[in-house]
Order: sequence, then C-alpha cells, then structure tokens
Amino acid sequence: MRKPAILFVLSMLVVAPPAFAQEVAGDWTGQLNTGFTVRVHLEKAATGYRGHLTNPSGNETEFDQVTFADKHLHFAVNKLNLSYDGVWDEKQQAWNGNLTFQQVYPLTLKPAAAADLAPVQHKRPQEAAIAAQPRPYREQDIRFDNPTGHNQLAGTLSVPNGKGPFPAVVLISGTGHNTRDEDVWGHKIFLVLADALNRKGIAVLRYDKRGVGGSTGDYDAATTVDFTSDAGAAVTWIKTQREIDPHQVGVLGHSEGGIIAPALAAEDKSVAFVVMIAGPAIRGDKLFVLQSAMTAKTYGAPDDYIAKRKLFDQELYDAIIAAPSDAIALDRARVIVAKGVADKIIDANEAATLPQEDARPWERYFLAYDPAPTLASLKVPVLALNGSLDVQVPAREDLAAAREALKSNPKATVIELPGTNHLLQDAKTGSPNEYNSIEETMSPAALKIICDWVSMQTRVQADR
Repeated sequence: MRKPAILFVLSMLVVAPPAFAQEVAGDWTGQLNTGFTVRVHLEKAATGYRGHLTNPSGNETEFDQVTFADKHLHFAVNKLNLSYDGVWDEKQQAWNGNLTFQQVYPLTLKPAAAADLAPVQHKRPQEAAIAAQPRPYREQDIRFDNPTGHNQLAGTLSVPNGKGPFPAVVLISGTGHNTRDEDVWGHKIFLVLADALNRKGIAVLRYDKRGVGGSTGDYDAATTVDFTSDAGAAVTWIKTQREIDPHQVGVLGHSEGGIIAPALAAEDKSVAFVVMIAGPAIRGDKLFVLQSAMTAKTYGAPDDYIAKRKLFDQELYDAIIAAPSDAIALDRARVIVAKGVADKIIDANEAATLPQEDARPWERYFLAYDPAPTLASLKVPVLALNGSLDVQVPAREDLAAAREALKSNPKATVIELPGTNHLLQDAKTGSPNEYNSIEETMSPAALKIICDWVSMQTRVQADR
C-alpha cells in the first residue's frame, strides 16, 4: 500500500566518498535508533547545494531542498515528507540533528567510509533458480487495448508446455508504478508467482500498470476504478487466446490489486475465481489509520504519538471523504493540517505536501471505498490470504472483515499465514525495512497454498 511503501527509502540508501571538516559536499552516513542506515550524497551546485539518496538498485531520489549556512544543514524530499536538520559538531566531525518522518528521529551523520561505498548485494535465490532451470512453459511479450481507458497495456503471457487449452490467472499488482513483475525493492514477486503457477499447469498474464514500462496511459491521474478497467481489459484479452480455456480464467490481486480483483469479478461474471493476497477488506480510511499506526510502531514511535496521530489522521480523512469536490477537500485538508502543525502532531515539512497528497483523486476514492459489500456479493470461489506480521494490511482486522463479508459464500477460504509480512515473505517483525534484506521473495508455504488452491478450482494436472 501507499504510505508504508514510502518508508522503504530509509532502509535502502547508498553513497560515495567522504567529506571533511564542516564542508557539506560529500557523502554522509548515520544510523537511526530503529536500525536504519541513512546515507546521503551532497554536492555544490551553481547556486547553493544539491543532493540525493541512492538505493542499492542504483535508483536516486533527489532532494527538493538543500541549504547550508552557519553550520546548519537542512535537506528535504517533499514527496516523502522527509527532512533533516543538523548542526556541525567540530569535536565529532559530524552533523548532529534530527530526521523528521512522521516523528522526529535523532540522527548523527558522519563522513562515509570506504566500506560504505560498495552497494549491498542481496541474494534472490528463488529468482536465480528460475533463471538457471529449464522452464516447462513458454513466454511471449504481448500488448492489449483497454477501449474504456483509451490506453494500451504491455505484458507477458506465460503458457505451460503441452496441449491446451489451459486455465489462466491474471495477476494484478498493488499501489505504485509497478511493472509486470511487481518488482518491490529487488523482489520480482509476480515473476516468482507466475513461475510457480505455470509449473502447476496454469497460464499467467501479468502486465505493466498504465503509464509504466511498455504500457501507455496516465498513472498519476488514475484511480482504483481506472486500474480495475485495465484489469478487465486483461481478462477480456486472455479469454480470446487459442491456448486458454475462457471458462477457467481467474484473477489474483496483491494489496490494492486485492481490491481490484473482487471488484472486477463482481462486474464480470465470467471471472472463475478470485485470489486476494493482502487484499484490503476494510474501508480505506480505517485501513490507512491502522497502517500508519502499526508501521510507526515497528519503527519505534512512542505510544502517545501514535495515539495522537491516529486521531489526527481520522479527522483528516473524514473531512476529505465528506468534501463534495477535490478543491473543497484540499481546502479542508489544509486547515486540519495547519492545526496539526500547531499542535505539534505533524512536522512542517510533512505539512507542505500532505494536503495535496491526501486530497488527490486516487486517495479520495480509496479512502471512501469499502470493499466489504463487493466481497459479500461474490458467488465464485475466493481465497483471501494475509500474513500475520503484515503491518500494511493488518491481518487481524482485515481477515476478520473478510470472513464477515464472505460468510455466505461456501466457496470462500480465508487464511492467516503465520510469520509472514505484506509480501508473504517469512519475516521477523513485518516491518517494511525487512523487505529488502530478506532473501526470500515469497514464502514457499504461501506459494504452495496459492497454487494448490488455484489447481483445485480448475482441476489442473501439472503433467497434462
């Protein structure tokens, strides 16, 4: 989901060579009390300074502001609501200050050592195994149109070897500019999932989201409704393929995709089954309040701050949902955010972008959308699977809502997978800062549950 995805930045930064004395240009590193290592590159520009964060994949996030005057250093990334303010300590030869991200974290930045220069190489054994082994399926790059959205989607169709027609699954990714592999910090989740399904005799279509990779369209202007339209176009297209059984096409969605999948099945009665991986079953505003609180908890935020922030978030979301237009929602959000700054619940840097972020069309739709009635309307088989350590779509509250919504559907299965996070990795805490360091892309137990369940719905034999 959206907000905690922002938190990944704090655990995924890399650097270059050290600076000296109080000159700000150079590369700096420090550690938060949560265990995150923060690494920063700063350099002189034509006027002032500029800088960036760089993750282990080589992706850079530029600072929107860098200022340095009278031994004071400030930098900020507006879209992340992240900022740093520090003062040069001559004795320590370091910047002593605070990193602000939802709360204030003490942070000392010291010159980066040579060991900090080497990017961290994380193993991805499941993906390496796929690359090394013979594949009992064939893949082809495809394109299909979405007449409703006036855009075209690019993707990959993978079909098992042998005689068809085959049952099929359309994979629908979560929030973010996701490619067909749903690459989350080096984990190609949908590549691993597609491979597992293909080996069970099930064809898979996965695609780049609109405006991403090879797909056309405007991602930033889209809402969940638009992404549902794209998924519908994928289902329509795959049913026309000669090697696919059009009566056995299901949908699998992860995170926001877990909202889209049941919504599509409710619209298109030809959809044979639905799989929800960490798919929300509670209204968006309630989910975001829970999500923010649980994520903040894993990052060491104090309980009194979390309690105040939950009340603030709910007040903000209530105002945005009730507003009759985007413009009025923005005005109301600005008033509430200004009060939040005055009450010292949020930082001024976060306040600079929070109203615009929360009043945009995607957010307004998501906050107000309640997936439960749609789930309750489904008659097809449904698998809802959440990790017990998920802090982005908390399993206890989410699966309780799913069970209630699906209680009249005898074909529904709701499972909480112990010890796994939002990506269904075997994890320790569920915190987003673990995603990158965990070598496993998806728990083998989760893959088995999903593949066995889909096979049961379609009565597929892998050696067909």
